[in-house]
Amino acid sequence: MNRFVRFVFLTLISCHFLLAQDAGLVSDSTRRQKVEEILRIQDGRVTNSERMVSLLSDSDARIRKQAVCSLGSIQDTSLIPLLVNRFTLDSDPQVRYNAAFAIGQTAERLSVSGRRKLESDLIWTRLNTVTADGNPQGEAARILEEIGKFGTSDGLRDILTRFGSSQPFRYQEAMAMSIARFAIRGITSVEAVDYLLNFVHPPDPIDWRVVFALQRIGDHPGIRSHLGRISALYKDQDPLVRMNLAVLFGKIRDEDICADILQRLAESDVDWRVRVNAFNALSLYDSLHQENIVETYRHAFSDGNVHVAESAIRSFGIAGFARDTLLPHRRRAVDTLESIALNKNNKYIWQLQAGAVSAIAHLYGEDAFPLLTSIVDPAPGIQVQIAEALGKTGSTQSLGYLMNLLKSKNVFLSTAALTGLLELSKKNPNDRDVVEKIYSAAISALEVLDIAVTTTAAGILGDSLFLRESSVDPLLVLLRRLRIPDDVEAIQAVMQALGAIKSTHAVDEIRRFLSVRDHSVQLAAFSALATITGESHSLPEVSSLEPIYTDYDFEYYWGLPETVLVNLETSRGTLALNLYKEFAPFTVMSFLKLAIQRKFYTGLTFHRVVPNFVVQGGDPRGDGWGGPGYSIRSEFSPLTYETGVIGMASAGMDTEGSQFFITHSPQPHLDGRYSIFGKLVGGLDALNGILRGDTIKEIKIVDHSK
Repeated sequence: MNRFVRFVFLTLISCHFLLAQDAGLVSDSTRRQKVEEILRIQDGRVTNSERMVSLLSDSDARIRKQAVCSLGSIQDTSLIPLLVNRFTLDSDPQVRYNAAFAIGQTAERLSVSGRRKLESDLIWTRLNTVTADGNPQGEAARILEEIGKFGTSDGLRDILTRFGSSQPFRYQEAMAMSIARFAIRGITSVEAVDYLLNFVHPPDPIDWRVVFALQRIGDHPGIRSHLGRISALYKDQDPLVRMNLAVLFGKIRDEDICADILQRLAESDVDWRVRVNAFNALSLYDSLHQENIVETYRHAFSDGNVHVAESAIRSFGIAGFARDTLLPHRRRAVDTLESIALNKNNKYIWQLQAGAVSAIAHLYGEDAFPLLTSIVDPAPGIQVQIAEALGKTGSTQSLGYLMNLLKSKNVFLSTAALTGLLELSKKNPNDRDVVEKIYSAAISALEVLDIAVTTTAAGILGDSLFLRESSVDPLLVLLRRLRIPDDVEAIQAVMQALGAIKSTHAVDEIRRFLSVRDHSVQLAAFSALATITGESHSLPEVSSLEPIYTDYDFEYYWGLPETVLVNLETSRGTLALNLYKEFAPFTVMSFLKLAIQRKFYTGLTFHRVVPNFVVQGGDPRGDGWGGPGYSIRSEFSPLTYETGVIGMASAGMDTEGSQFFITHSPQPHLDGRYSIFGKLVGGLDALNGILRGDTIKEIKIVDHSK
């Protein structure tokens, strides 16, 4: 049947089953059977429409709630009418709330006209049904926020028309987040800015989401015209307000007002996360006008909080403070930075030294080559940083040094050398000898049996400087060698390179990837073919892709306690975690089996730490390229990325493995894109103390009987 008839059919059936709601109690065994069926459907991404209709209209509200939430992961657009039905008519508010979430997750896959029709129906018709309860945290608020994920500019206008001028303001938090989500997608308006500014009245308290929305909009005339009022928010008691204010002022780059506020925040804010954001923002300003803050930077290089010191060092290098002996303050700061980079007496921890190495490359340019290559007995992490930094210097002397590193049996150094060579080529695009040698090195690197090396090499060959027909055959040879799921990122990089080269010779080989069981690879193939041929190719719905790996161990799942508490012992202390069995069952099972049964995580490092963003670990390689040897499905839920939330790293939808991250602060742009499977409930100081290279000692389930 065609899609329209199917819409009507599903909706009619749904209405029929609606009469059966709340028919009474159900046994635990019946409920478990239905939950397992929902989870199989969700993990399989193969929806049986009639059966799903039945589950969505089950008499048990818990089943309806779980079924609706599962559609946020399945993302089958043909089931949107059922979700709208649940959002409007279900008797349970949590079911309606979950339906709102699933609509937002799925509707972005609709055409522009489809999205416009849906947003108009939701705003002007469906919201009339659910706004009567007036709950600012309920399903009406949720759908307003979700529309921001897929809505059009007309949808933003409609939301502001309906709710933007009501007094008192309704759904303020949801409206702010909706505007922010529109802005993340590049959609904003004068009216949206005006709405947000209604809530900026220092010293009155302000919800941090309003400032988050303003910083996602960024440099806008309406914001610039009220900088004096907005700048007073640097005194707000909520650090989330101040850290988002710092990001906003980094985007506006006003030398008269913003730079002064950023300096104050960088120097003396009581929350290290605010100081990190302030230094990051200062790096975006014209360094010629920042002489008065050089001492602020220099003092921060030795700050007691390593995250602040690391951010100040990186920021100073990016800001481009020239090496100038005529300016004493600048000379002292650069001398301190050089001392950290050389680290002759091992006075500084390697994380700071690595940052200084990169900063020196930015500051000194070609003159950095002798200094960087004179570092004595650098630690492994510093060797990698030197290799990448040498390319940034632009010195052609770096070519031979990096070519020698390529011969190393240490794939970390080989990958870093390739990254450095790419940077070097960008600094010397007209030097044919440099370009030719780097091209040959990238071609040779395709033969290395390592995902990081081959992915980086393919990325070089896809760069505009190296696009050649002669790369096609070596890339195709590599492509035939790669396997899903272990080599997904390499496959994506090869597809991107082949698409950029636009060789019709590669079309048949690329086309076969349209039918593989990995959606991220399908998308890469689809994009490459569209670029090469200019034609549109059919792409299967995510719901038609069977999983490569499954683990339907429901005996293990039901054997877990209702509240799964875990202690993650690190070299910095213990992180107490509450894992969300209900919202991410397969992720939680995979994590626990790796941690408890296989002791997989014991001894692994936190290989990535981005101050005031995330700490990330769980990679057996230690460089961000490793995994457990299988991939699991993404599991999305209405949960949001607050401070201390645990999510799964991925290379695209349904490519999660063993790597996980924990947030330093709220990160709303990650919502609905990365699986959330738990939250920190103890050990915040330990989390904030974790540095790159720190280790995981043990992970164990807390014994509830004690």
